[in-house]
Amino acid sequence: MTTTLRTFDANDSVEDIAATLQRDGGVIIRGLAPERLMDDVYAEVEANVAPADFESSTDLWPEGNKTIGGLAGASPLFADRLLAHPKLLDVADAVLLPIVRMGSNTRRAAEKPEGKKRQKDILESTVSAAENYGGSTQAIFSATASVNCNYYQVGATLLLELYGPEGENQIFHRENANYQPFVEALLPNMPEIIMSAMWAGTDFTIENGATRFVPGSHEWPEERVAKEHEITQAVMPKGSVLLWLSRSLHGAGASTSSDGRVGYFHSYIVDWLRQEENQYIAVSTEAARRMSLPARQLLGYRSSKSLGWVKGRDEEDLLAKGVSGNI
Repeated sequence: MTTTLRTFDANDSVEDIAATLQRDGGVIIRGLAPERLMDDVYAEVEANVAPADFESSTDLWPEGNKTIGGLAGASPLFADRLLAHPKLLDVADAVLLPIVRMGSNTRRAAEKPEGKKRQKDILESTVSAAENYGGSTQAIFSATASVNCNYYQVGATLLLELYGPEGENQIFHRENANYQPFVEALLPNMPEIIMSAMWAGTDFTIENGATRFVPGSHEWPEERVAKEHEITQAVMPKGSVLLWLSRSLHGAGASTSSDGRVGYFHSYIVDWLRQEENQYIAVSTEAARRMSLPARQLLGYRSSKSLGWVKGRDEEDLLAKGVSGNI
């Protein structure tokens, strides 16, 4: 391997992390969460998930590995402290460009007068009403590069536990494959639609199959195939996190270790895309109610004026009474 992934420390600036992520397609943030938290998340999962539900036999995760979906429901700690980690939300704000930002400096901004005014100003700047001089009006929208979605939400939340000693490299793939071939005609000028995260629940090493990654591949044409010298691995200590973009090539490495390599995966997607994993089935309503509001919003319990609303429910928390939508 002759290429590397840029590694940041937990206190490095969001601006530098986001800029490098957009340039290289992926970054590592070292030691962003306490190692003990990684163990506590796993303990919650073991307490809440039946052993049989860890079994896996898919092409991406063949027999011998362990996986679960609906991780946000199986582990409240994961939902509140990893999925809704303020640093990751700050980076997602910078990459996905939502109208309603979620990061640590703006988390409650949507509820403040200046936050509401920002939403109103942005929406009003992109739509106008035209008259036909016969008594009818028509809504007309214009393009904007300043925002890319109303808000972002979870694509999927997964526990992925890789085992050797006879593992094989996972096929390289991109997260935007979930929406192919339908988005292919929109590339390469399509705004970013997904930011994914893999938390190291254990140390990620070459031996235990640390994620293989191709820096810069988010800018490649679909048909370009990665050469070995263009591939690196996300070697990182427990509590670190790998972030990557929708078009970055990646895949699990081949484990030669009998010890499990635990990763906690989740993705943030723009609100106008269908979620990869159905959060309303994967996570019970009761579990969602117990989460912090930011975690619940990320699962999808929020709406814009036009997407995801429920009459009589609060647009910022759809499990509470209030107003959402336009009826």
